[in-house]
Amino acid sequence: MTAATDLARTVAVIGAGPRGTAIIERLVAASKLPEWRGALTVHLIDPQVGRGGAVWRHDQSDVLLMNTTTCQTSMYPDETCHPVLAPLHTETLADHLADEGLAPSDFASRAAHGRYLARVLGTAEADADPDRLRIVQHAAEAVDVTGPADGIQRVRLSDSRVLSADAVALALGHLPTALGPRSQQLADAAARHGLVHVGPANPLEVDYSCLLGREAVAVQGMGLNFYDAIGMLTTVAGGRFEPDDTAASGLRYLRGGGEPRLVVGSRSGMVYRPKPDLGPELPEPYLPQVLTGERVLELAVRSAGIDHERDVMPLIFAELRRGLDGAGFAELAHDEPLTHLLFPFGRRGGDAADAHRRTGDVLRDSLRAATEPDPAWVLIYRVLIAMRLQVGRLTDLGAYTTESVRRDIDGHLRNAFASWASGPPVLRARQALALEEAGLLEFTGPRMHIDIDDEAGRFAVRGAEGPVTLCDGVFEAHLPPVDLPAYRSALLGAWRERGEVQKDSWASRGSRRRMLTGSIAVDGLYAPIGLDDTVYERRLMVGVPVSTAQPGSAISAEPGTSAQLLRHAEAVALRLARAGGALAGD
Repeated sequence: MTAATDLARTVAVIGAGPRGTAIIERLVAASKLPEWRGALTVHLIDPQVGRGGAVWRHDQSDVLLMNTTTCQTSMYPDETCHPVLAPLHTETLADHLADEGLAPSDFASRAAHGRYLARVLGTAEADADPDRLRIVQHAAEAVDVTGPADGIQRVRLSDSRVLSADAVALALGHLPTALGPRSQQLADAAARHGLVHVGPANPLEVDYSCLLGREAVAVQGMGLNFYDAIGMLTTVAGGRFEPDDTAASGLRYLRGGGEPRLVVGSRSGMVYRPKPDLGPELPEPYLPQVLTGERVLELAVRSAGIDHERDVMPLIFAELRRGLDGAGFAELAHDEPLTHLLFPFGRRGGDAADAHRRTGDVLRDSLRAATEPDPAWVLIYRVLIAMRLQVGRLTDLGAYTTESVRRDIDGHLRNAFASWASGPPVLRARQALALEEAGLLEFTGPRMHIDIDDEAGRFAVRGAEGPVTLCDGVFEAHLPPVDLPAYRSALLGAWRERGEVQKDSWASRGSRRRMLTGSIAVDGLYAPIGLDDTVYERRLMVGVPVSTAQPGSAISAEPGTSAQLLRHAEAVALRLARAGGALAGD
C-alpha cells in the first residue's frame, strides 16, 4: 500500500491494548528513520486509552491475574523478531515490575500489566519528535469507519467527532457478542423463573454480585474464566483464603456470606491444570524429534487430507514416549498411562463414573506436580506445548480433512492441550480446591448438560449420566466466541450492514470443501474483504476478530519467541506510515 495523491497525513489506530500499543511503539521507531518525510499525526482511539485497554486497564482489581509469568511478556521486539526497525527499548514486564517486588517467575495482576502498557505508551510519546510524529489520544469508541477502498477514511467517534485518516488500523481483542440460541434459551428461562444467567463475557465486565444468595449455580467451563470467577466471586462475597498446611489445597476458605455452591463441568470435563512453578529460569522450549517441522510439511501436502486419530495422534504419543524414556521416566513412556494423564475421562469423555472425586484428584495431583515441580510432569507440559504448535500448523495449512477438524481437533484435542498448556497460576488451583474442600464446589465431569425444568422453576444440571442437580443460576465461564455475525461492535455492525466485511473460510484437503469460520476474511493478512470481494486496503486488522486469518495470534508477546504480535505490529506500522506519505512505498 502506497500513499494516495491527496493526503491527510494522518492515520488512526483503534484499540489501545497490547496490539494497538505495539503499533504506536513501532510507528515511533519508524519515525526515527532518516528517510522519514515530513510530519504525520496518529490518532489512538480507545475508551480506556492510556490505561492499558479494556482487558488490562490498570485501575481494575488486583484479583484478576495473568496466566503467564512476568518474564514471558514484552512489548519490545528482540532479535528473534528480525525487526526492520531498530528496537528503541528492551524493558520487559519483569523489568517493569521488579521495583514492585515481583520476580520474573511471578504471575502479575492484569492491572500490573496495564501499568506496563501505559508505561510503554508514555515512553513512546516521550520518544516521538512532534515535528515528525504527533500522537493524539481519544478516550472514545470508534463507531464507524467509512471511505473508499483506496482513499481517505473517515472515523466516527462516540463523542460525535469525525477524523479523517489516510489509513486505519484496528487492533481488537475479544468483542461482546449477541447471545447464541442456547444461551438465549437459558437467559429467557432465567427471566421467566427469577433465576440468574451470566453469558460469555470478559471477566472484568461481569457483575458477580448477582450470583450471591443463590443456592447453587451451574458453571459451564473449566478453563481460565472459571478460575477468574472463583477469584472475583469470593472477593465480592467478602470471603478469605487462609493458609492451612493440613489441607491438600494448602488453604482454608472462610465464607463471607451468600456464596452459592458451584456446580462445575464442561463438554470434555477436563479441568485446566495449574502452570508449573519453574522458578526464575524457564526451560528451553521442547524441540520435536518425531512430529518435526519436516514431518508437518510432509503430512500437509497429502492430497487426500489427514485424519488426526490415524495419522497424527500416534506421532504425538511417540513424541511423549521418546521424551520421557530419554529423560529416565520409562514407567510413563507407554500409551496407557499417557492416555490417562491426557484424557482423565477417556479420549472422548466416555468414562464419567465418580466424576467429582476423579476431577478433584486430577487437580490435586497436578497441584502437587506443579509446585514440586515434578520433572516428568514439566516435561509432558513442555512436549504438549510443542505438539499444540505443530497441530496448529497442520490446521492452518489445511492438512486435515474437514471431518477430522470437527471430530478430533475441535471435538476434544484443543481442550486436552489447553488443559495442560493454558492453565492458571498455582494460587487459583489452590483456591478452587479450597472451595471444594469447603463444600462450595462440585464437579459434574464430562458432557455437562443444562436443561430447563419449568415445573420446578430451576435449571436441571448433570454431567454424562450422572445425577441431576437443581440450580438457580447458570454462569457460562468462557469468552464470547469469534463470530462476525454476532458481534455487537457498532463499527463492525456498520461494516456488516454495508457488506464491507465477510467471514473467513478455509479449505481442507481431500474434499476441498470450504469451511466458514466466525473470523473476518482479510487479504494479505490485514486488509478486510467485502462481500463483493473489494479489498479495503486502507483498513488494517490485527487481533482476535481475524484470528483464523492470522494463525498463531496471541494476547501477549513472549521474549525470544519471534512473537507474532510484535511482528504484525511492525508490518502494520510501516503500512500506516507509507499510506500517510511519511515513508516511500514498497
